[in-house]
Amino acid sequence: MIQKVIRGRDSIRQAGEMADRLGICRPLIVGSKHLTPRLKQFLPMDAPVFSGYHPNPDLSDAEAGVRLYQEAGCDGLISIGGGSAMDTAKAVKAWLSAGSYEALKRGAFHFPEAESLAPEKIASPQALKDRALRQRGRAFVPHLAIPGTAGSGAEATAAAVVYEKGKKLGVSHPALLPEGVILDAALLDSLPDYHKKSSALDALCQGIESYWAKAATEDSRVHAFLAFQGVLDNLKAYLAGDPHAAEQMMDASYQSGKAIFHTRTTAAHAMSYQITQRMGLAHGHACALTLPVLWDLLTENEETRAMMAELAGRMRLGDPSMGSRLIRGMMLEMDMPLPERPTEEMLDALTDSVNPERMGNHPMALSREQIRAVYRRAFIPLNEMEKQACRDIWKYYGT
Repeated sequence: MIQKVIRGRDSIRQAGEMADRLGICRPLIVGSKHLTPRLKQFLPMDAPVFSGYHPNPDLSDAEAGVRLYQEAGCDGLISIGGGSAMDTAKAVKAWLSAGSYEALKRGAFHFPEAESLAPEKIASPQALKDRALRQRGRAFVPHLAIPGTAGSGAEATAAAVVYEKGKKLGVSHPALLPEGVILDAALLDSLPDYHKKSSALDALCQGIESYWAKAATEDSRVHAFLAFQGVLDNLKAYLAGDPHAAEQMMDASYQSGKAIFHTRTTAAHAMSYQITQRMGLAHGHACALTLPVLWDLLTENEETRAMMAELAGRMRLGDPSMGSRLIRGMMLEMDMPLPERPTEEMLDALTDSVNPERMGNHPMALSREQIRAVYRRAFIPLNEMEKQACRDIWKYYGT
């Protein structure tokens, strides 16, 4: 499926028009409380709002969303906010398609195709309403995704990350790819600094991980390159308030989603989820803690050394060993806090939480002891000399 994508500052004003194009007459808005009122200004239709989801959505969130969708007689979804809003909306769509919790867990989806209209009927509001009514009866649920952060890239993927009793549950199907996307960088202006930074780190990690993933292809690496280079080239100006850099960051995030849609993520993401759950760090921040350690392991490994040299070259780094220091220097300059060292019991719990399926896409097989060692090293502070070297690499990057 080819997504309908609108780009540009203040493009949220076209949300109503895009909803019409998707055949949505009465959407359920799944969104953050501070962005939803902004969206509703530009929707000509009445729309119930579901904001009762967690930062790391739970299946119970999807169930509550389904209940509201059905009670309100909705015929489509509009998500606005970060990855949690978009993942919740995808989980709602998956649940509606599956028909029950048990079927959802089995992945027993049934997604009817959207009904096309002849070009001359596209402009007819009545034709769109008639189509929406017919689609509602067939459980077709169009989804318009409007990211409010530049990081997750969830608007470009067909998977949702939700939790069940604290354990990550991936829900994936090609039909979960949102049919429409609006990329409006003006929505980033009100983001708190920490979320701007952690979201940017998420896009960066997704781009790098997609590039080195076993499942990488020539095409996916184009998207991965656009993602990590877009972050590296625009992050400083973006954090300083440059509106053009914000647009570039929004696109880099979108590209990171397109990259991982094809390859899936690797060890840094697999190891991040329980850091977020147990330590309260934002997802991108958690990913960026282990990624430099994993970078060093891949650089030292004979089988992956050439690939890491190629990646470093794409990042305009003279030496592969500079990659991990660049990321550490970036985090130091952004003042991203390093949590206290985990106890031995916590290290065991983190290690045991890693999903083996996610690790299967990592370019280097890692034993349980190696995973534990990565966690341990990620929480060890650098000494002052190491910190200054890392800061300098990031400070002068691109100059």
